Order: sequence, then structure tokens, then C-alpha cells
Amino acid sequence: MQTIVYLTLLYFLFGSLIGSFLSVCAYRIPMGKYEPIHEGVKELNRTLSIISPARSFCPRCEKTLAWWHTIPLVSWLILRGRCGHCDATIPFRYFFIELMTGLLCALTFLRFGPSITGLVAFGFICLCIIIAFIDLDYMIIPDVITYPATCAGLAIGVINRYAPVPFLRHPFVSSPLESFYGLLMGPGLLLAVWWLYFKIRKREGLGLGDVKFLAVVGATFGMESAWFTIFFGSILGSVIAIVALIARRGSFASYFPFGPYLVVAAVAYIFDLHLLIGHLLAPTTPITWWIATQV
Repeated sequence: MQTIVYLTLLYFLFGSLIGSFLSVCAYRIPMGKYEPIHEGVKELNRTLSIISPARSFCPRCEKTLAWWHTIPLVSWLILRGRCGHCDATIPFRYFFIELMTGLLCALTFLRFGPSITGLVAFGFICLCIIIAFIDLDYMIIPDVITYPATCAGLAIGVINRYAPVPFLRHPFVSSPLESFYGLLMGPGLLLAVWWLYFKIRKREGLGLGDVKFLAVVGATFGMESAWFTIFFGSILGSVIAIVALIARRGSFASYFPFGPYLVVAAVAYIFDLHLLIGHLLAPTTPITWWIATQV
């Protein structure tokens, strides 16, 4: 038991380190390519990429950060959420992404153990985090992310079907056919909703980026995952949108990015939230079935 606690903590620290990198990705990938939807994103007059510049910098004064300015979680707390050079406010989202990624990495370890399945699942979760925050800032899900990820999902189905031993286990697809059905049916349903709304209201109700993200989910985890993502994401998005409207922060004509809700739903499916809910409502076995036997 003590070993599990130590390993879980180690995975949390590793995840928080990855979370720091995910913040960089979410900031740099869309920079200069899309128009942000709010003033919180400062646009720079230079080209950025994930690897260039190699060091992190302050978006306000654009000075390179010292190594101790970039320690996951710790630096934000020590600096009290401010830049070590110009004292500009560092958004809480950076701390939040590091914390959330650390927690999700620890959960991935508990659910799948130190396995290839867990590693790939965590990689998908990292992709989801990047997508969610780009969509929040730009209301766009870049094709440069969704297209390669869809191809990777299809490849997983092929590898799992023809490899001597299944490469990845549940929740990943087990065959090309399962992957194809997920790719076709999940996004197809969302695309039908998009088309119907456009015909009735004469404007887009959701972006095609959301449809493409559903293609990633369906191709990687199958048709059930895509439908669960649509259903749970729609409920979650509707509840939060209604709360925001009641709080007088918007109107029925306002646009809400749908991608983050789909992301939460997809991650929930990876962790078998639908099975956990059923278990909690009618428990028949100890909850320990959820924890990987490899741990």
C-alpha cells in the first residue's frame, strides 16, 4: 500500500511537469494563426512554435524566465502569481493546468497501472487539455491536432487487430471496424445537429472543430465513447450555459465554446465514469475493481 502511495505521488509530480509543457502548447500553437475571442490573450509580433523559443518567457515583458520561475506549481505559489521580472499577473490557469494534469496522471496510473495503455491514455488526455484551452481562448480546435490524432486512432484499431498480442486494452478500440464505426457514427450525429441548427437559425450553433474532435474520440475509443461524449458533454455544457445566463453574463445569442465540455466528457469515458456512476447507484462489488491489478 505504501508503494502505491509513493508511486501515485511520483506520477502526480511527473504529470504536473507535463502540465507546464501543455500550457506552453496551448499558448503557442494558435498564436498568430487565429484571432482570440477575449482580451486576456496577448498577441505577440513574432512567430512562435512549441520548440522556439526554447525557453519560457513572460507574455507581458517578453523576458526569458529563470529556471526557478518555471518549477511546476511551486513557482506560481512562491511568486504569488506574478512574473519574476515585471511583476505582471500570471493567470491562475497555468497553475490550474499543472495541478489538473498532475491529478489526471495519478488517476491514469491508478486506473491502468504502469502500462502502455496507461501511457497512451495519458497522452490522449494531454491532447484534450491542449484542445480545451485553445478552444476557450480562440473558439477553435486546430486541424493540426485533430487530423493526426484521428489517424492515430485508426492506426490503433489496425494494430490491436493484427498484432500477435493486443497492443492497447480497454477503452481503446480493438479492431479497424470498431474504429471506423466510431469515426462514422459519432461525428455524423454531431454533424447532423450542426446542419439542422444552421438550417433553422441560419447561423452556426457549434463549430466543425467539435465534429472533428468527435472523430478523434470515435476513431480511438469506438462508437460508444463518441455517443457518451456527445450526451455527457451536452448536458454539462447546457447546465453551465444556463448558470451563466442566469448570472447575466450572456444572452441566448452568446457563443459558448463547446469543445471543453466534450473534452471533459471524453476524459470521463476514459476513466469509465459511466460504469462508476452505475456502481455507486447500485453497488454490488467493492470499488477496488476500478484500480488496475498491475498497481
